[in-house]
Amino acid sequence: MPAVAKDKPWYSIEQGSVHFTVISTEHIWTPNSEQYTWMKKDMAAVDRSRTPWLIFTGHRPMYTSSGGNIVQPNVDYTFVHSVEPLLLANKVDLVLFGHVHNYERTCAVYKRQCKAMPKKDENGIDTYDNTNYSAPVHAVIGMAGFSLDGFSPIANAWSLIRISKYGYTKMHAMKKELKVEFVNADTRKAEDSFRITKS
Repeated sequence: MPAVAKDKPWYSIEQGSVHFTVISTEHIWTPNSEQYTWMKKDMAAVDRSRTPWLIFTGHRPMYTSSGGNIVQPNVDYTFVHSVEPLLLANKVDLVLFGHVHNYERTCAVYKRQCKAMPKKDENGIDTYDNTNYSAPVHAVIGMAGFSLDGFSPIANAWSLIRISKYGYTKMHAMKKELKVEFVNADTRKAEDSFRITKS
């Protein structure tokens, strides 16, 4: 990957209308660390007229309904407290994480509170309108391999879709629309679809 060095596996790439900021949750990300300084500078420098979509991605999630265990919980709240404000400040549209082996999608969320909910479009697809940005949408997309993880029986208000099946994610980005689908690996059918739009 286009990282600066093997021990600094963070980088950004641009594909069409999308800027991807890729970080390592396994390396130091605390404020004033090298990685934190880099991610802050990288996201602030995105030319949103050229690449209107900003997607932030890493390994361990900020939001999941799968708790992990006492020794290794799935969410590091110190990481969330340190890095989540950068996502809001830079108007990140979509946040993608793995680590947990299932699929889960949130509302537009910040500090565990829904700042905006999607509305159904004419085809019944959840649509987040980012014209008046409120917060990023998070998705755990760790359903490609290993054994699947279940979910807590109690759903958090920020958790909108939870699917524990093998699959993959497809994305289609245009200037004013980012469409994302969770595709079931067995049936090849989309089991979740959502759009993020801007005017």
